[in-house]
Amino acid sequence: MLRKIIEWDKELFLFLNDKHVSWLDPVMLFFSSYICWILVCLLMIAIIYFRLKIWKKTTTIFFLLSVGMSALLTNIIKFMVERPRPIHNEAWTDTIHAIEKYSTSTSFFSSHSATTFTMAVFFLMAFRHSAFKYYGYLALLWATIVAYSRIYLAKHYPIDVLCGILFGITMGIVGYKLLEYYTNKKTTLRP
Repeated sequence: MLRKIIEWDKELFLFLNDKHVSWLDPVMLFFSSYICWILVCLLMIAIIYFRLKIWKKTTTIFFLLSVGMSALLTNIIKFMVERPRPIHNEAWTDTIHAIEKYSTSTSFFSSHSATTFTMAVFFLMAFRHSAFKYYGYLALLWATIVAYSRIYLAKHYPIDVLCGILFGITMGIVGYKLLEYYTNKKTTLRP
């Protein structure tokens, strides 16, 4: 069963990676870059701080802790699983569309997908009852583009990206629920 899933994953990767156009290459490289990730993270922090009415600092701290835990756990799992990236498959050298040729890290599961979805889901939950909830939808769109860019750039297989997305959604929800628990406790303890 696992062998079948891996074969299906490879076939889907080859199909999706083959859907490329030259003008999209720099766009996908940008969305996949740490510069983009840092800029969006800083933008989200600024929006949290300047748009939320209460618990600004606390929400910012829980946001950063959620993202940090997501990145840490993802990299621990990648270290344990050690699945090679699609660009490491020598049989595909002339077959796949790989802009960046080499990477020393492994593939399972996508840290980019996990951390961006952690950010987006936490952000969406923080603004879901406000007039600024569309910020959360934009964050989800951004995270989806980043996740797809990992396949486009031949850095990850679809299963790696899907698992990263699911892990990121979970971490975003858990992080936000911990924030709610903390703020509710603090509120009930006040005289």
